[in-house]
Amino acid sequence: MSQTPFRDRLRAGERLLGTLVQIPRPEVAVRLAGQGFDWLFLDGEHGGFGPAETSRTLAALKGAVPCLLRVPFQDPAVLDDAAACGAAGLIVPHVDTAAQAEAAVRAVRGRGLVVVQAESAEAARNIAAIARVPGVDAVFVGPYDLSASLGISEQFSHPALLDAVAAIARTCREASMPLGIFRMTAEEIRTHEEDGFTLLATGLDGTLLEAGARALLGGLRS
Repeated sequence: MSQTPFRDRLRAGERLLGTLVQIPRPEVAVRLAGQGFDWLFLDGEHGGFGPAETSRTLAALKGAVPCLLRVPFQDPAVLDDAAACGAAGLIVPHVDTAAQAEAAVRAVRGRGLVVVQAESAEAARNIAAIARVPGVDAVFVGPYDLSASLGISEQFSHPALLDAVAAIARTCREASMPLGIFRMTAEEIRTHEEDGFTLLATGLDGTLLEAGARALLGGLRS
């Protein structure tokens, strides 16, 4: 693991490769960390990571890799409890306005990074104000919810989605705001790097498990 603090690596624009972890078992995160990821995305919105699961996972990892915890929603008490777990930072979903970003920063109170998710048409419209909120460390695009908000659910090559993502990226670059995004495959994530996305989350634990099992069985049955 790099000895440079994760926040410094993020601010420097280093390419940071991560993956989503939804299965709330420490053994899963430990195995993934051992493969050399720069960070892990612990998912408490669509996965099983609450404060207790996060604390157990962080203890098992013993600092082997930085973890960002996505909370299920923006409630200040939820953010406060999550920030107390000791993760490198929080990913806050559905941040549509600067006021919501400011509220997240207040709730975290400096206990780790604050990464806000831009995943709606409203967030795209307000991205200039969101990207300039003091205490926000990165903007993370959620293409699944963003495409749904635009009325083109999971049409990832649709011009409207591509334009929205490009506009978010351009505005964040102008504000010197680090950019992150989730895509399912390496091929998909690479399409965003030229736009300045550096906090990269690719794939998730369940699909990686399925892919490994499928490849093994394919080799056995061929």
